[in-house]
Amino acid sequence: MKLRFDGGHSPFFLSLACVCCYLVLAAVWMPGLAPRLYDDARYLELGMLAFVMLQLCRPAVSGALNEAWLSTNVRYRVLATVFLAGGALTAVMSRAVNLGLLEMGLTVQLMILLGVVACAVREGQAQAETALGISVLAGAALCGLKFWVIYLLYAFEGKAFPWVSPFLEFANVRFFSQYQAYALFLTVIPVFSPNLGKGWRLLCLVIAANFWALHWMVGTRAAWLGLLVASVAVTGFLRERKLTWLRWHVAAMLAGAVVYFAFSWFVHKLPGTATVPGLTSIVERGYESINERIALARTALRLVLENPLTGVGPGQFGLQAYSMNAAHPHNLPLQLLTEYGVAVGTAGIALVVMLVVFAIRTLKTKQASGSARAIGASLVAALLAGLTDSLFSGNLIMPHSQVLFFVTAGWIIGRSWTVERPFKALDVSARTTRFSIVGIGLAATAITTILAVEYLPLARELPVWLPRWNPHFWQYGRFSNW
Repeated sequence: MKLRFDGGHSPFFLSLACVCCYLVLAAVWMPGLAPRLYDDARYLELGMLAFVMLQLCRPAVSGALNEAWLSTNVRYRVLATVFLAGGALTAVMSRAVNLGLLEMGLTVQLMILLGVVACAVREGQAQAETALGISVLAGAALCGLKFWVIYLLYAFEGKAFPWVSPFLEFANVRFFSQYQAYALFLTVIPVFSPNLGKGWRLLCLVIAANFWALHWMVGTRAAWLGLLVASVAVTGFLRERKLTWLRWHVAAMLAGAVVYFAFSWFVHKLPGTATVPGLTSIVERGYESINERIALARTALRLVLENPLTGVGPGQFGLQAYSMNAAHPHNLPLQLLTEYGVAVGTAGIALVVMLVVFAIRTLKTKQASGSARAIGASLVAALLAGLTDSLFSGNLIMPHSQVLFFVTAGWIIGRSWTVERPFKALDVSARTTRFSIVGIGLAATAITTILAVEYLPLARELPVWLPRWNPHFWQYGRFSNW
């Protein structure tokens, strides 16, 4: 089976095209389907996933996923089964079944998305990597373009630009730095294409620099730490082509800094304009957010001790009694342990840890070319930066971050994938597994679609004076009576 993008007849062509469209549009998507921007972003994610899940009905797609699952090490399969089956059980037993089923339905679809991306990259690596890399870069370009256009319009009209540090509300990227933690290293990937001319390579660098400039303007401490950890880890484990990889990313980062400082200097000269948050906002925030996260961690540990077996239910940390204005513990491991229980949560954490170990090991493997090694290093850096940020922000509750995490993970797995054991297509166990993958994927899609349709009328009726809670799945994710 070969992946052919030119004729559009590849079994993964439509799925990958849908994912690429999402990566291009996600950061600027504001059609007004939902009354709140965060809900709008969630509906876009669910729509993309529903389209990809429908492709499971095609025998070639389900067959490839079946092969992928059966060729995976048994430890991964056991952990994934425990996490998904245990998570579904905790959702049914939870206080808010709707929220629990929504969370699990979304998780199932995202894990299948990982498999789809891995299969697409495995079968047609060059074309798939080009499509994914250009899509992320195009999304960054649209986001940067929208920023400059809107900022200039505000300046022309004599209005202060609505900076809300550390968020960018003009684009539909709530918690912008959590999105960038995954995306910044990915935007430079097209530069490593060996067939790219100097002019195109320069254009890619300009786009990446503008995206970095936005991070200099509104970046959070957690995202900066993630970028630092990723850079140190990759340069430490990468055996060859370290300078080739590092120079392009450093060039984009420094060029972004130049744009940021020039922009900040120019803004200070204009009357009535709002100060660019920049690095000073990190210092000005002081220890308030740190103290809040410590309090959230204590609350999460208390809930783990009170509910060690089943947890409080997927997506239901925010329904518990505590004083902080946060719908999640801002820490991925604590969130899994709190909401899923110790056994299931540990299985989820183990899956992430094993993914990180696998990703780092790929840095030591021999690549066919220097460009392939640089692309692999950028993917690992994006994964490490995003996961480090998730330890302080819990970014995997956000639609943009979720998709980027699972796409990046599937991309890494697909380009390094070797089949461990062959199997017969007509084998009974293989056919059963194939049927289960399709059934589970479609069932998860049905659950999230039905509950999303039920939620939309409620969201339209909510008054504007309600507190602006940090969302968990929906903008007002703390509601359980729908």
